[in-house]
Order: sequence, then C-alpha cells, then structure tokens
Amino acid sequence: MKNVKLEILVLGSGAGDSAVYNALPSSSFMLLVDGEPFCLVDLGLGVGQQVLANFGGFPGRVIITHNHSDHAGELPVVLRVEQAQGRKIEVISHNEVAKRLKQHRIAEHLQSISAEELADWKSPQTAETVELDYGLEIVFYPGHHSEFSCGFMISRNGTPLLAYSGDTSLEPELYDRLDRAEVFIMDARPKPNQWHAGFEEVLPWLGCGRYILGHGLNEPQVKESKLNGLPLLWKGDRIVLS
Repeated sequence: MKNVKLEILVLGSGAGDSAVYNALPSSSFMLLVDGEPFCLVDLGLGVGQQVLANFGGFPGRVIITHNHSDHAGELPVVLRVEQAQGRKIEVISHNEVAKRLKQHRIAEHLQSISAEELADWKSPQTAETVELDYGLEIVFYPGHHSEFSCGFMISRNGTPLLAYSGDTSLEPELYDRLDRAEVFIMDARPKPNQWHAGFEEVLPWLGCGRYILGHGLNEPQVKESKLNGLPLLWKGDRIVLS
C-alpha cells in the first residue's frame, strides 16, 4: 500500500457563538493526504470561507460530528452548490447524526431534492468501522452533549492515528478510548459546563500529541491570561501524523 503523508490543517477554533459575534471560524480541520485536501471535519459557520481560501474548493468528503450550527451550519449550501455542479459530496457521520442532518439541517432543500440525491451518505452505527481510502478507516463513539454528538477515531492498517472528541462534557470512558490515537484533539472550554469539558478537566489527558480545539478564544485573550501553557489549536496550525 502506498505510503502517504498525512497531516491536519486547522481551519477554525471557535465556540458556538464565535463566528457570529467575533468573526472566528467555527471548530474545524482538514485532513490532508500528500498535501491535498482529503476530508473536512465539520462544516460550521465561517468554515467554508477558510476552505475556499486555503484550497480553492471543497474535498469530496466531510465528517459531521453533530447537527449544531457551529459544526454543520454551512452544510446545506455546500451540498446544494456542489450537487448543482454535478458533484455529490460524501457525508460521513454516525447514523443518528445523519438522521438529524437529513430531517433538520438540509430541510430547506427537501421540497426540490431528496437527501440521497443531494449527497452520498455513509452512516455507521456506534463502533461500526467505515473504510475510507489509503487504508484509512473511521469509527464513531457518542459523547454527552445537548445535541447527539460523536467523537471519532481514524486508523490506518489497524494503527489509531487521529481522534477527535467532538462536543461533549467530560466523559472519561470516551476520552480513554480516544486516547489510544497518536493525535487526540479534545473540544474544551476555559470553564466546564453541562455540555462541554473544561480546560482543567482534560488536564489528565494532555501530553504529547494532545490538543484543545473549540475553545472560542482569541490569541490576545490567551496572552493576557495564564493559558499560554495549554496546547490550544488556532486557525492555520498544522499537525503531521506518522
């Protein structure tokens, strides 16, 4: 099997209100294969412009962790535009997330086009493996959030490479499962709440190859605080996978 270079480009680190009130793109990153966009992770508010600015177009795959606007808000527009141009994007999400996307997120199009005509859907159940290209495979695990939300693990040839918690409160069992990956990205906020883990709560899982996304901060805020030591991801950051 071809040996390819895998890396991540962070497109946004915003929280739920960041795109609207602070012009910060929502939490998202692109998985690159040999420098080319392979799969987008989440397509929330403000993300589309980052994709176009960095790559000039959208990849053929997008992973959606859940149906909140900061993770799926721009999905209907992108799916419809790409479909009208003769290109169906593959949407990869947990089966329950896919149901919600089809019923609610893309409802604006359903009078004129069906969900199946609009996109190709890969919708596994919990812990069901889905094959991608280049020997990569993905599996979803639910977290605990106000909307049904899933983290995931991407492996290659049985080796866990990349894990993302998605939006969730602190769930030690989920975190321990995802912690097997070479790179583990955790959604976390400065202070915990009912639906999101806090910075102090995720400290036991921080270390080499561990990062925080979805914090909704800007860099001046961090420089003026005591947060400089935390592995916060920012738009434009790159992570190379083995």
